[in-house]
Amino acid sequence: MIIKIVLLVLLIGPFQPSSSSIIVWSIVEHSRVYFLLRPYEREVKLWATNAMNWDVVDYRSTILIYYRLLYDSILHNDLDKAARYCGILLALLLKAKGLDSDKYISFIDAVDWDQIRILDMTPEEMVDLWLTSRAEDRCEVFRLYASVSLSLLERMPVNSFIRILNTPYLREMYVVNLALILLTSAYFVFKKSRLEGGGVELEAPP
Repeated sequence: MIIKIVLLVLLIGPFQPSSSSIIVWSIVEHSRVYFLLRPYEREVKLWATNAMNWDVVDYRSTILIYYRLLYDSILHNDLDKAARYCGILLALLLKAKGLDSDKYISFIDAVDWDQIRILDMTPEEMVDLWLTSRAEDRCEVFRLYASVSLSLLERMPVNSFIRILNTPYLREMYVVNLALILLTSAYFVFKKSRLEGGGVELEAPP
């Protein structure tokens, strides 16, 4: 309860976005999850800012944990948690390489987002590629960060039908509505056959 109150105060009170949170949000804006998380910009930036102050022992496992948490929260349509996990995930990718966000924020407007490559790799392979990269040119480093980040977000289950089927309340509503549609269709087919054929006649046994 106390944690929820503290979080509510942070979300309502004044918040100055950090350079890391601005970089993180620029990734979200160019990703396929943007239409889902657009109303949660403040939450994404807040958690991205907080995550940059965390002490992390194993970046690889921690990043992959938050990737899976993000995936599950989107799958079950829990977008408030998805915003939190997305901000943390993208911020930890930055922090894992010790990047100075202030020095990379200028690349947001300079990069050609249409040229960022979506990687055909598993999440584990993408994270390993980022963590083991030896690139030194800042522009190249930012492009690789954007490529890995967008590739991870590209794998999110944003399809509305899939999310409906995996969200308990919405799933039940969908099944009920589908059943009603089928029953209504069957009723009108039966009525039409009665009107056109004068009723359904049973054949006598041979």
